[in-house]
Amino acid sequence: MKIVTDRARLEEIFNRGIVTEILPSREEFFERLQSGDRLKIYLGADPTAGSLHLSHVKNYWFLEELRQLGHEVIILIGDFTAQIGDPTDNRAARPPLAAEQIKTNVKSWLEQLKLLLNFTDPDNSPRLVYNSEWLAALTLKDVLTLAANFTVQQMIERDMFERRWQSHEPIHLHEFLYPLMQGYDSVALGVDAELCGTDQIFNALAGRTLLKRLKNKDKFVIALNLMANPKTG
Repeated sequence: MKIVTDRARLEEIFNRGIVTEILPSREEFFERLQSGDRLKIYLGADPTAGSLHLSHVKNYWFLEELRQLGHEVIILIGDFTAQIGDPTDNRAARPPLAAEQIKTNVKSWLEQLKLLLNFTDPDNSPRLVYNSEWLAALTLKDVLTLAANFTVQQMIERDMFERRWQSHEPIHLHEFLYPLMQGYDSVALGVDAELCGTDQIFNALAGRTLLKRLKNKDKFVIALNLMANPKTG
């Protein structure tokens, strides 16, 4: 598999206003892209609705462009984490979804994803995974071991938790486990980079921490912008 390393081509893809931040640094990531190494890059999302929204679409298009550069790309469906509920709202926990609703949503997503990425490439087609494959197998001991890598203070620093703490809104204990679960996705896949929305940087960095501590491997976090409703923000 030939890896495209042309700097001009990379700059064209990364300078369209979609990428807001690359951690730990943009230049380090470009060095990896230009090294000729075939990187393993993933984008995960919980199927919380029956269809993709436009911000999803641009992110998957971006993933497809990285695939066209020759890299291994992974589409992760958070069928397990959708049952927990990512605490993205600033006043309350996101309600978890029933298993049947998740299955229905996934079926719809897959039909739409086929229009966005080339699944028929015989040499380098996208890889589709479900995080229930490894998260459902974790024992309580496993979860406690993962939790030992973080402090309550670190969790409280997450913006939506901090707002709810200051406004005396409840923060449920299970919400602290979500970053652990999403973070463990990086460990299970052994990735080199993760694409995420700017609202998911905290979770992606949790994955960077776990991957470094459990597998002594570094992971780049590529934050992509969110598409806001101009009327509501």
